[in-house]
Amino acid sequence: MLSVKALNADTSFLVTFAPSVAPQGPSAAQFPGSFTILIDPWLQGPAQILSPKFSISQHRTRSCVESLRDLPEPDMVLISQDKPDHCHEETLKQLHPNTGAIILAAPAAAKKIRKWNHFPKGSVHALRPFSATDDSRVFRLEIPSFSPNGLSGEVTVSLMCPKRDLSGLHNAVGITYRAPTSVLSPSRAAYIELPPTPPLSPTPSPVLGRTTSMASLKISNPFPLSPPYSARPLTPNSATPLDRERTLSLVYSPHGVAYSVLEPYASTHLVQQSALPLTALLHSFDRVDNPWYLGGNIAAGVPGGSEIARQLMAKCWVGAHDEEKDNRGVSVMKLKVRRMEVEEVRQSLEEKGISAKVARLQPGAEIRIRSDEC
Repeated sequence: MLSVKALNADTSFLVTFAPSVAPQGPSAAQFPGSFTILIDPWLQGPAQILSPKFSISQHRTRSCVESLRDLPEPDMVLISQDKPDHCHEETLKQLHPNTGAIILAAPAAAKKIRKWNHFPKGSVHALRPFSATDDSRVFRLEIPSFSPNGLSGEVTVSLMCPKRDLSGLHNAVGITYRAPTSVLSPSRAAYIELPPTPPLSPTPSPVLGRTTSMASLKISNPFPLSPPYSARPLTPNSATPLDRERTLSLVYSPHGVAYSVLEPYASTHLVQQSALPLTALLHSFDRVDNPWYLGGNIAAGVPGGSEIARQLMAKCWVGAHDEEKDNRGVSVMKLKVRRMEVEEVRQSLEEKGISAKVARLQPGAEIRIRSDEC
């Protein structure tokens, strides 16, 4: 099961992955084998670039919590980029310096967080841009089985970036979750065709050990490189190796990114993980543009998101980064915004033959997708 909860009206989310046997509701995050990820938290206070004269943003809508201390400690904190509305110093410093959460960030964001000297040296991990031929660039965590006869699960996180991006905003983070199995785990269907002779057991990786209800990272030897793999067509296959639940997958791209940037990840990693169709896409609905000299396209909106949803057969699209904030400064004076309502987004997808749930979440609202819906 995948749960996506909005913490603000913009692009801060609490994502929970859990085995299908976990209870629904908040207790799912405490169930053995579950994994929670806090994404781009910005709860209150300004987000300023350079100076207030250039760019300063404030929330108009109140976040559902005032502090990260009001939330259970997540297993991972994921920061997608270094801009202050994603990498918000005041909010992130609400985490205890010795938090048990893994802090994983895009390279520029990781560098920025380290300079704060709030977290111990070595506790902030930088994502490396994905490469279809270098498996070591995928961040992997093993989730131990909660049954003696079960198989371990795995979380993977990957960063996809275009080679050239004038604004420095357009990237995507891909996440997959394979639940650990137990004697209670049911089998699931609707897998994507796997590469020939896949390994029958996980390769040694960083291990997650549960202390109370949360997970802590124990870094071990990195994964060895996997053999090169040629892309396969993205078509469902009913094979269900090892009677596992199907792998859940999420792509987070609040500003959007061209599908050509995602394609190598989709046609290799997502296929190898049996992670298609995509469980959830977190992407802007609204299209936002600036003049070229102020960065050009800021958010791809429905035109870009619908192509990703179509190519990856997304089952759910949650709007991201669409809050009508209080924006001031010379960098936003010439912004052009094409706002899209949920029904418009749904109709646009239907016209392209895409059947997906569409949701714009208000702070505190949550959407759940079961593995058997995928």
